[in-house]
Amino acid sequence: MVDKKDFMGALAQEIEDKKVGKKARIENVDDFEPKAKPKPVEDVFAMPKVEETPVTQVIETPSQPQFNQEAEQERTGILPDSYGHETFQRVEKPKRSLSKKGIAIILIALLLLAGLLYWLLWAPKITMPNFVGKNISDVSSWARQNKMETTAIATKEEYNFDHEANIVIEQSVPEGKKIKPSTPITITVSMGADPKEEITFPSDFRSMTKEEIEDWIQENKLSKTKVTTQFSTTVENGHVISYELKNTDEGSFERGSTLNIVISKGPAPAGQVTVENFEGKTLAEAQTWANNKKLTFNKEEAFSDTVDSGRIVSQSVKAGEALKEGDVFTVVVSKGKGIHIPNLVGYSKEQLDAWQANKNNTVVVVPSSRYNTAPAGTVIAQSIAPGTVVESGEVLELGISLYLPILETHSREWLGKDYLQLKAKIDEFNSHGANIQAGEYGKLAERKCSDEFPVPGSIINYTCEGGTVDSMGDTHYSAGCERPLNLNSKVGYQVSTGPCTVNIDYAVLTKNDLTDLQTFINFCNTNGINYGAPIGVSFEEAKTTWGATSETDIKVVVDGESHTTNDTFTQLLDKSKSHSVTVTYINKS
Repeated sequence: MVDKKDFMGALAQEIEDKKVGKKARIENVDDFEPKAKPKPVEDVFAMPKVEETPVTQVIETPSQPQFNQEAEQERTGILPDSYGHETFQRVEKPKRSLSKKGIAIILIALLLLAGLLYWLLWAPKITMPNFVGKNISDVSSWARQNKMETTAIATKEEYNFDHEANIVIEQSVPEGKKIKPSTPITITVSMGADPKEEITFPSDFRSMTKEEIEDWIQENKLSKTKVTTQFSTTVENGHVISYELKNTDEGSFERGSTLNIVISKGPAPAGQVTVENFEGKTLAEAQTWANNKKLTFNKEEAFSDTVDSGRIVSQSVKAGEALKEGDVFTVVVSKGKGIHIPNLVGYSKEQLDAWQANKNNTVVVVPSSRYNTAPAGTVIAQSIAPGTVVESGEVLELGISLYLPILETHSREWLGKDYLQLKAKIDEFNSHGANIQAGEYGKLAERKCSDEFPVPGSIINYTCEGGTVDSMGDTHYSAGCERPLNLNSKVGYQVSTGPCTVNIDYAVLTKNDLTDLQTFINFCNTNGINYGAPIGVSFEEAKTTWGATSETDIKVVVDGESHTTNDTFTQLLDKSKSHSVTVTYINKS
């Protein structure tokens, strides 16, 4: 084996030679023959022969500077002898592949997963029962239990002779089918036998027995046929006493026609009376029958919206039942349609007018006005309790609010007026429930002289104790009697004893001075009051000028105070002063 060191040197030399044009080729290390053969040495550097095996894994290592043999060969032009024997093999990662069995297993798993998802999310799970022959209420219960959608189930009704009303006769989804809550279902429900279907009326109906009639009713499913029994001395037990068809006849009898049949129970036991039907009949008919049957007759009355006045609404014993002689037989006689009285308290005037305008409310309303805190015109009481039913023409008394009394329209309303006028006003309030007291109370009880109000009996001060609150929040003799005046108030006033200064000459004008026009002229002349025109005209001139109808119908305004012939008043006139006086006739035509 060639020494490795000598080989590398020879290789370098060969490359150098190639650069200068020499052609030399070293096939492999064994072909190389140096110019001087080296001394044989032991195979210390001999490399063991390694069989080439496929590389299945590439291990990357950090890059390190490597000897570039090809570049060195190009530089020197010398190639190693082993160059032509080098082979290259591409290293690839092994490819994995699935077997057919593996692919089948995966497909089966996917199908199972899809089936599970379909079952959990989309597959119908509700089993449709068989409702045919059952009541429609069973369908409703089942739908609620299974949370069926409200629009999913539709019902269809039709007449069916074989099934009673509300029985299911058909369903659109068959029994046992799996459905969803939204699956449309149509349920056909029986309405029973058709009431409009014509039924053959037996020609020998009166000769039929009770059992035969009941069989006929059952076989034809007659819906409005009623059988009652009663005692009879003329018709054999179990046979027809009478029958009544309403709004039809035997030739056009239908399943839904109204038919009332009375069947005989035979003669009543000894001493017993078979009761007849008196509903809708007159009182006289029932009373005559009861007397003939030796029964004790009793009458009661009640209102009825369906039975005319004077006719029997009901009876204590049903027709066909028996009573013993001497038993009490009671009938209820109609008083006609009653008037239902509502709760009118709180009604406004407009609401009350609307209620009275109803032609059915034929009670006689008697209003009674009284003072109350409710707005004026409001109903505050009624004489008939709400919910009571009364006859036409019944008197209904209603309390109507006047609101609160008004004592004054300005702050000096009653100053200078006679105290009896104030008491008369309070009496008027009290006549309508105001409950106000008026008098000379407390510190106002002492009468005093007054130059401002010198006429004896004139009011020189007045207040309202227990009335409205004054500006200081005081209710004890508050200043004035502010409007409106509270109910249960106490009005106090102080009365003048006459003038305090006696040297003033006054003329006292009263109602007596207004008896007629001439009397007033005389008062003015006597007391030196300058009345002026037009009071000096004659009555004939007054009729022409003013339309006067009577010499006593006059109106006098003195210093702004207005008085008429029938007024109660007292006005003090200072004779030393000039007074404004006007007179007119009151036209009452």
